[in-house]
Amino acid sequence: MKESTIHLVYQRQYYDDEDMDYFFINYTIFRNLPLSQLTRLNNKEFKQKVKEFCDKNYKETASNYANYSEVNMIHGSEYYKTYADEFGKSGHYDDNTFYTDYGQRYNTREFFKHDFKEEVTKFMGGIVC
Repeated sequence: MKESTIHLVYQRQYYDDEDMDYFFINYTIFRNLPLSQLTRLNNKEFKQKVKEFCDKNYKETASNYANYSEVNMIHGSEYYKTYADEFGKSGHYDDNTFYTDYGQRYNTREFFKHDFKEEVTKFMGGIVC
C-alpha cells in the first residue's frame, strides 16, 4: 500500500549548536498521491513555485535557521519507514514510531493541503487530526 504513494514535503534546514550538525524540519504538503502524479510533482518549475510560496509565507521564529529550504518528493517506503523497519524490533523504543518526522501524523502542520488516501495514513499508524 505505502509503496504506491508519493508525498510532497517542504523542508527547512536548521543548525544544532550542541551536535554541531544540520537537520531538517519537514512539512507535508500533499500526502499519499498516486504514482501517476510523479511526473507532475517532479517538475522543477512546480517545485520551485511551491518552495517560493512556502518560503514567503513561513513565519520563522528560530534563530538557528540555516537560510536553506527545499521541496522534495518522498516515496511511501521512506515516508512511512518506522524504527522497526530501520533497526528491527528491539523493545527499547516504540517500534512503530516513524523514523523520520515528515508530518505523517498531522493534518494541522503548516502548508498541509490534502491527504489523497486517508485510509493509507490510518493503516500505517498515522493520526489524522
